[in-house]
Amino acid sequence: MIPLEPPDNSRDTLLAYDGDCRMCTGSIRSMQMLGLLAGITTQPAALVTGDDRELLDSYRRSGEIVLLDAQREDVLTGAAAFRWLLQRRLPRLLGAPLDFAALFGLMCIGYRFIAAWRRLISPPQTPPDPTFPEPDWVARYRISGSVVLLALALGLLSMVVGIPSPDPDHITGLTIGGGLLLLVSSALIPMLARAGRKVDTVATLVGAIFISSFMVAMLVLLKNIFLTEEIALLQPSVLFGVAMMGGFWLLFRCQNWLDGSAEESRSSEIRRPLSAASKRGRIVVLAIIQIASQLWITFLFGIL
Repeated sequence: MIPLEPPDNSRDTLLAYDGDCRMCTGSIRSMQMLGLLAGITTQPAALVTGDDRELLDSYRRSGEIVLLDAQREDVLTGAAAFRWLLQRRLPRLLGAPLDFAALFGLMCIGYRFIAAWRRLISPPQTPPDPTFPEPDWVARYRISGSVVLLALALGLLSMVVGIPSPDPDHITGLTIGGGLLLLVSSALIPMLARAGRKVDTVATLVGAIFISSFMVAMLVLLKNIFLTEEIALLQPSVLFGVAMMGGFWLLFRCQNWLDGSAEESRSSEIRRPLSAASKRGRIVVLAIIQIASQLWITFLFGIL
């Protein structure tokens, strides 16, 4: 365990983070402003050199921030490093509860969920570094997060519009349409995705569907509360079109991240020729799948 007050040493405690992640960089700045990083050297992991680099590389594959003590004997990563930073500055009465197993377990889950989804929340401008692949837990958190987002989207629409009760004459069409959509999407996404980015592609698509569903629900709710009269510009089809813009925004923000590195691109093109499509072409296909998915959801809830 790293002592809360490390002894005087020619080297400071080092906190290494993902410098390509805008969300990570912003978090470091915020912690510096709050005084949580006083006396600690912060540096993007890619810029660490010398013996620190060798030690860091053995932990950086964890996919989390890495904290090296002044003697370079103890290492903390992820939520454990964040807990140490908090306990170092918080009064003991407030910091001690963070040692409780239940509370620390929640911190670990929350940290990993944010760490897994940070590249969708704030996509990097450049493709990821292929020499440091993300650990397996990242994919699991993105898959579970995708399920949670879909459930939240359907739950929110149910609260605003009501529980789906499609006309019996439309149930067969919705069932067939939903099945075809799932079948086509399941076939297209693996062919379009770069090597090792199928889960990322699905998570991005789900994120786009969630944003559009959230916007549909909010627009319908605002219309029902504030506008009782029918206005042509606020017809369901217009609200649907406006809401789709939110999903498109996320897809196009993620195009560089989903495109992968040059090495991943060459590998993908050999094994799956469709993945050789331009990054904009890939996003257009995902946008079409998003439109089809959103149409199915809106017909299910009787919005259109």
